[in-house]
Amino acid sequence: MLRLRSLAGLCLAVSCNLASAQVRPELKYPPNTKSVSETSVKTNQILTLAGMDLETKSTTFSLTSKSIGQRAADGTLPIEEKVQVLQTEIELPGGTKMQFDSANPDKKADNPLLEPVMERLRVTFKTPITVILDDANKIKEVKFPDGVAESLDESNKSLFNPAKRKTAAEQARSYLPDEPVKMGDSWERNLDLDLGGGQTFAFRTKYTYTGTVEQDGRTFDKITAKVVDISYTIDAANSPIQVTKSALKVEESNEVILFDRDLGAVQQKTAKTRIAGPLTLVVNGMELEGKVDLTLEETTKRQK
Repeated sequence: MLRLRSLAGLCLAVSCNLASAQVRPELKYPPNTKSVSETSVKTNQILTLAGMDLETKSTTFSLTSKSIGQRAADGTLPIEEKVQVLQTEIELPGGTKMQFDSANPDKKADNPLLEPVMERLRVTFKTPITVILDDANKIKEVKFPDGVAESLDESNKSLFNPAKRKTAAEQARSYLPDEPVKMGDSWERNLDLDLGGGQTFAFRTKYTYTGTVEQDGRTFDKITAKVVDISYTIDAANSPIQVTKSALKVEESNEVILFDRDLGAVQQKTAKTRIAGPLTLVVNGMELEGKVDLTLEETTKRQK
């Protein structure tokens, strides 16, 4: 009986140690390497104004390469990100459609009013982005080729503003914990999503470490996330539409990240968020009461 009790105590101790084991998922940047990731994004928005439902749908597929260069004598490290494939289809209220395919990037929009959107997609596809890390792997700056935003209208220039993109890049990679974590530990992050046209979503997201999972013969850290708060604003200087009131709420939110600790990179991410609620818009000086129901879905997978 004593022997059984000792064995039981040993098993309990091992179990407790495993449950309390801490890990530190960290991004890694091995010099002179290249990776490719594919991303699919789907949105569905219903904006209700004056009792009329205005539905907008979009789907986007992109293939993006990331090339890490050689660390310089001062410790800085350049990382070039380039969109290799970009395909977008947008369906607007009234049945109007727009398609962009990077296989024929210079094709004009069928509707001239949509040409600014097409030009934004062209610039996105054709423009490499260089992120410079310092010797502590913090983002030092984000660089674009000279004159990259000259062909864009004012409402889309902010998407290629180096200072704003630096902030966006810092937020985008801040999803990992600052300290070692164990199963069940949580942390929160803020993320501003620039939609163009002066529109910004500000998200507050709660992340939770849920242990490791096996997939395709490999072990990944699993992190789940949920958006817990959101706000929506429009910069009046860059849009003919203003938001005077907004009470949007997160109706549904779930995100799963599989992180490869050995590579120091995300292997796969799936996310779905549904946002809904009332808002008041001012269009051409006229105040309109309405509501919005927006669903965002994203899947990203590292190919190599």
